Parts: sequence; structure tokens; C-alpha cells
Amino acid sequence: MSKNKNRILPKIMRVFLILLIFFLICLIAVIGLGIGVVTAMINDQTFRSKSDFEKNLQGLFQTSSAYFATRDPEGKPVKIGELRYDNNNRELIKSLDEVHPDLIDAFISIEDRHYFKHRGIVLRSILRAVYQQVVGSEVTTGGSTITQQLVKNLILNDRSKIYSRKAKEIVLALKMEQLYTKEQILIYYLNSVFFGKGAHGRKMHGVKSAARGIFNTSVKDLNLAQAAYLAGMVQRPNALNPLYEDSNNLERGLKRMKLVLQKMLEYNKITEEEYHKALQFDIKGSLAKPSDFKDGYQRYPFIMFAVEDEAAKTLMQMDGIDLEAIQKQDNYREILENYKKKAVTGGYQFYTTIDKDLYDAINREAIKGLTFSTRTYKNIKTQEQLGAAIIDNRTGALLAFVSGSEEFAINQQDHALHVPRQPGSTIKPLLVFAPAMEQKIISTYSKIIDEKIMKRDGSGYYRNANNKYQGPVTILESLKWSYNIPAIKTFNALGHQKGFHYLRKMNLPPHPDDGESAAIGGMTKGYTVEQMTAAFATFANQGKFNKPYFISKVTDSDGKVLWEHKPKPTQVFSPQTAYQMTSILKHVLHGTAAYIGQRIPAGYELAGKTGSTNNNRDLWFIGYTPEVTIGAWGGYDYHFSMSHNTSFIKKAWVNIFRAAIQSSPHLIPKHTKFTHPGRLAPEVCGFECTQVSEYYRKKKEEEEKRRKEEEEKEQHLLPELPPILDPPTNHPLPEEPVDRPEQPNDPPTTPIQPGPIPFPLYFQDHSRPESHYFESILIS
Repeated sequence: MSKNKNRILPKIMRVFLILLIFFLICLIAVIGLGIGVVTAMINDQTFRSKSDFEKNLQGLFQTSSAYFATRDPEGKPVKIGELRYDNNNRELIKSLDEVHPDLIDAFISIEDRHYFKHRGIVLRSILRAVYQQVVGSEVTTGGSTITQQLVKNLILNDRSKIYSRKAKEIVLALKMEQLYTKEQILIYYLNSVFFGKGAHGRKMHGVKSAARGIFNTSVKDLNLAQAAYLAGMVQRPNALNPLYEDSNNLERGLKRMKLVLQKMLEYNKITEEEYHKALQFDIKGSLAKPSDFKDGYQRYPFIMFAVEDEAAKTLMQMDGIDLEAIQKQDNYREILENYKKKAVTGGYQFYTTIDKDLYDAINREAIKGLTFSTRTYKNIKTQEQLGAAIIDNRTGALLAFVSGSEEFAINQQDHALHVPRQPGSTIKPLLVFAPAMEQKIISTYSKIIDEKIMKRDGSGYYRNANNKYQGPVTILESLKWSYNIPAIKTFNALGHQKGFHYLRKMNLPPHPDDGESAAIGGMTKGYTVEQMTAAFATFANQGKFNKPYFISKVTDSDGKVLWEHKPKPTQVFSPQTAYQMTSILKHVLHGTAAYIGQRIPAGYELAGKTGSTNNNRDLWFIGYTPEVTIGAWGGYDYHFSMSHNTSFIKKAWVNIFRAAIQSSPHLIPKHTKFTHPGRLAPEVCGFECTQVSEYYRKKKEEEEKRRKEEEEKEQHLLPELPPILDPPTNHPLPEEPVDRPEQPNDPPTTPIQPGPIPFPLYFQDHSRPESHYFESILIS
């Protein structure tokens, strides 16, 4: 008996000691929590309002998407791709009805089986977790409810394990349960959980993104095994992600999936049959593959990055921000980046103006048949680049563009939308001749003297590309052959600021340092291909300019329209001036752009202008039909000469035009004509009318003087005429000739017959005096 007492007493003491330790642990925990609660209260955690919670909960990012203007056979816009934010991906659910019930049961079973019963915390679970932490237990079950996890991840954004953080978490969880329903909290939670990287290579946030990224299915169509696997991943997403290279991940994930299924069976969420069927499912075989996803950044990188920029600017407009004003601020780049983040994480749907078929066609054909020459700049090898844009004349919509001659992986510069270059002679119609026609300073056949003139700064003389001067030429001839001096003179006659005023109306702001040489394309900064193309579209649109745009509509994730582009045309030139300029520019296709004019299929009315800069560093052609304007630029990124490849841009333009009319004939139909507005302005002599008259007067005088000098010179060259003698009354008989051998050069021996000598014929006809003179000698 005593021996039994001796054995029982140590056991009682051991149990008592354990209880004492447990009590002390709980006491310490309570004290710690108490301190934390006090700290939390001091930091106003308990006084957060619902609006404070909303800032975090509603600020949950959601992946935005971009779409072509093109529609699929079902009439839906074709998706370009999803926008990236730090390579993250999230699609939000708005209701639990969007999620398969098995997934909800799986999360509840493994993470918080009392979720629908507690009010934010489970004290027993908290104490158990504290005990496991203190004694260093190998198995930890966790003490946080789903509400607490949501607070930790979204409200506090703090994963530290100190007591003060835990205390804040508890206080805020209790507060959240008072402000939100269980369904609302669960929706926020399911949207917030992280799953690692999916098969598309992007980090997955939320169950909707995870279902797509891991199993390539919708969250509504998950089966029981897939739902259990996803729910189990939340504990250790990177270690349990089955797509990672570590083969142990899948093994660990399947063990965790089995645990989830056991809990679901234990809590009567599934039947025994369903449990065994789920265990037999081939998880590995159902995993998504990279090939299942068409990443917009891989297929259309230039479009996607362009969408990011334009989307940010569009959201600024939606917020009432003046883009022109803010672009002048020092912090513009910072503001733009913030809006870019908002654009890609706001769950927006951005609908672009890009025609998929047209974009694909011109990018496929643009550089075919072109020759390339590699140049080296500071150990960087570079080749000729191409930038091109197609714009709808009526609206200003950007229909398609070519960003470069190389793949995005090699060269990320967007030479169509982002890189400004010197415009060369393409600026002449926009800055000089159309404004001067609008001001009635010149007309189509006004003449200007193409002659040697000095630059205003005295640094030298202006010259034409062919180093020749033509004398008086019409405006038509000046543009047809791109003479420089008439442009300089007209710009000076117009007034520089007046010309710049017209440029500003076409979204081509001049630089403060731009001056006289701007008339022939010598700009300080230059313009993008998109800008120049949109400006030329003004001529085809009866003088009305539309600012080019890329995004036509913005909706939220539910399809509600938030913003829609509305064209606001600016009347820059009268319809008459625009039509007259177009009539002139049609002749360019028989002048400097004859290469293009000879290769355009019959049935298309086309006008345009070539351009080049010093040493042919930039080559341009901007041409337009009644419907669209196509602008193209060619050159090197590091300003090497293109003199070895001067037909580069003309060949590219022809490629683009042919691809466009073949892929999208509805956009560029045959047999259309530029609209004649009627009541064209009368011809004017022009600002050099007097000088031209004087030029011709002097020219005539010089020619007359030269003619007289030539005549006098010819007179000096004429031989003297033999004297004309009176005929004798008596003619002596001829003497007998002396016999001698006849010489080859002797004159004829026929004697001169009596009678008067004929009158020289050259006095009768002055057209060819010298020949008739010699004829008269022979006759005589």
C-alpha cells in the first residue's frame, strides 16, 4: 500500500507542477497581452473607424487588363494581356457564390473551424499557441483566426511575433467583427492570401488567381482535391507550391492536402467516399503549364508598356489633372509612376484603339527586303531603327504602330511613340507653307527665289540637298523637290512666332531655342513619329487636328464604364488651305517621293512629304489617304548617318502601306478622294512678287546683253566680202591658158560669166547668217 502511495505522489506532484507552469505561462501571456492591449489603445488601434479599415481593404490591388479594338467571332474584344505590377497577379472575387463550396469548406476546416461561431478570436486557441511557443513544441497548430490573419496581412501588414503586434491584432480583429459580416471578412481573406508563382510566372494573390495560375481553371470549377491543395498551401506557399523546381514541394503539398481532407472528413464537410476519391485524383497531371498562358508582355511587349503609360495619363485626366501643366513640374515622373501603379493594380479594363490584324500585319512586313548595317558606339552594336504609326484622320485614334526593327529583348526603345527625332523637311508644310497660305501670304503658284542666302546668325549659308539653286520656283515646286531656301524665306515673311503658334495647335510645341532653321527641320528637341503623323492627319481632316489617343474606354472589373474618349478637334487651318496643301503634297509622289509613288497600287489617292536631316541622320516619309495617315522614320539610335541607305524609309513605308491595305482594306478603301471644300482662295503673287519680277527683268537684260555680245563676237569672226566692182563696158578677150598640171586644191577653171554679182543671201535671212554668207560666196 505504502509502495503504491509512493508511486502516486510523484505523479500528482508532476501534474501539479505542469499545471503551475501552465498557469504561469498563461499569466505571462495575459500580462503580455495586457501590455500589448494598453499599447494598442495608446496608438488608437481600438478607435479605428470603418473608413480606416476601408482604406486597406478596398485598396487591395487587382490586376488590370488591356484589350484590342478588334473583336472575336462572339463579338467580344480580344484581350492583349494583363498588366503587371512587380510581377504580381490578382483577380478579386466579389461574392462567395463565385467560389466552389469545397474551397470554402477546405479553408474553414484547416484554418479556422469555429469561424462562423467566434467573434474574431478564440481564446483557447491563443493560449494553446502561446504554450507551444514557450515550450518549443515541434508541432504548432497556430492560434490566429481567419479574421486575425486578415488583420495581420492587410491592416497591420506586420508579421512579427512580438506580443505588442499580437495584441493589436486581437483588438483589431474584435473591432472588424463588429463592422463587417462573416461573409465580407471571408471574401477579403480569400482575395488576400498568397500562393507563390503560377505557371504564368507571376506571383499569385487571392484564390481566383491561384486557381488559374496553378490549375488553369476557374475558382468556381475546382474539384475537391484541387480545393484542398490550395487551402493547404496558405501555411507555406513557397514550400508547398507544386510548380516550383523542387520536387519535394509536390510531395509536401500532397501530405498537406491529405491533412486538409482529413479535417474536412472529421468536421463532416465531405463523405468517406469523397475523401478517398479526392486522394486518388492526379494533382500533378492537372497542373497548369506555361504554354497555357498567352502573356501580353511576351507577345505584345511594346503595346503593353505603352498601355501602362497611357493608362496612367488617362487616370490623371479622370482625376481632373492638367497633363500639360503637370508635365512641366519637377516631380512629374514620380506622379506618373504612382498613377501607373494605380492603373495596373486597380482592376481596370483598358480598351485600346489598336487593330490587332493591322498591327500584326505591318509588324510582320515592315522590314522585309530592307538592308541593315551595324555600327558601334562605345562598344554597343546598333543597326538602323524604324518607327511608324498609323492614325485615323477623322478621330486621331492610333490604329497600329511599329516600334523598332529589332525584337523587344534586344532594343526596348519605342521609336514610334516615345523617341523624339528631328523632323527634317516634313515640318515645312506644318510650320511654314500651310500657315503662310492660311495668312494669304502665298498660294500654290506664288514664286520665291531659290538663291544663296546667309543664316541669320552669320554661321554660313543655307543650301539645298543638291547644293544647287533654282531661281524663282513655285510653292508647289518647292515642296515637290523639297527646296530649303523658299521655306526659310517664307518662314521669315510669315513670322516665327506665328508659325510656332500653328505648331502648338497641333500638339507640336516648339522649344524656346527654336529659330529660323526650324523651317527646314532644325528643331532643338524634335517630335515623335506619333506626333508628326497626327499633325499631318490635319490636312486630310479638312484642317481639323485631333490629338492622337490610344485608349478609347476604361471600365471597372464589372464592366461599368468609368471613362470614354471623346474627340475634341481643333480647327487649325481652313478646309480650303488643307485641301490646297494636300493638292500640292500629291505632287511629292512624283518628286522626292517618286520611289513610293511608283510602287503604290492603282486606285489610291495619296499625298505626303519626305524629310531628312543633316548628313541624313534622320529619314522620314509621312503620307496620307483620305482615311488614314502613315508616318515613318528611320535612323540610328546614336545618330549615325543614313547616307549609305537613303531608300530605307521609303521601302519600309511601301511595305507598311501594302500590308495595311491587304490586312485591313476596310480602313483604307480604294477609289476614295479628298473632299473638295469649294471656294478656294485666289492665287496671290506672293511676298517676293516684286523681287521675282525684278529677277526676270534682270535675267532678260542679261540674256539680251549676252545675245548681243555673241552676235558681235560672231561678226568679228566673219571673213571680209570682196569689193563689188562696176562691170566693164568692154571685156578683153581671155588670154590663152598656160598648160600645166591641175592641182588638187585649184579652184574650178570655169571662167566667171559676165553679169552682176548676186546680192549676199544672209542679209535676206538673219536666222543663220554665217551659212548663208558662205552660200552666197559659192553662188557668186
